[in-house]
Amino acid sequence: MEVLAILTFLTVAFLFLRGKYLRSPLGDHELQSRREHLIRAADILQEQGYRIVGERIAHEVASYIGNRKFVSYIVVDYMVEKEGLQYPVKVRSPRDPDRMSGALLRRQFLTLYTLYETPIAYVNPYTGMIDLVDFALDFPGRHYRRRWRTRLLWLCVGVALGWLLSLSH
Repeated sequence: MEVLAILTFLTVAFLFLRGKYLRSPLGDHELQSRREHLIRAADILQEQGYRIVGERIAHEVASYIGNRKFVSYIVVDYMVEKEGLQYPVKVRSPRDPDRMSGALLRRQFLTLYTLYETPIAYVNPYTGMIDLVDFALDFPGRHYRRRWRTRLLWLCVGVALGWLLSLSH
């Protein structure tokens, strides 16, 4: 039993150290895509000092409504690394709108952000720009405190009315 515990510890330590200090075996990744906008985006990423470690990574997402199952995919165009940090990359396709909107951010980036919990690199191969998209949730505390006070007030009113009704019998 002790031997199994030691082997498990050594395996986990090796995998951790290999991923942290050694170059990834995907470091010499060769591009598989033949789409022109993806090839242009890969060139832009490499010119800016990003190292491509993965391409066209698809994550299957299963959703259940009642007893029906719906399967969809979240696709990352590239996974890149720069200065020890890894970023998922979405490349602007020719069908995407020219301007950035809240709907586009939610539809394309929020799911990736919740999956990877790191900023997403958005590459526009037509302008050569790389933007990092990050999210922050804002909870206005004053609004919630006010709601809490109102609920407490109504609870006290309800308790007082219940007490008065119980005394009337």
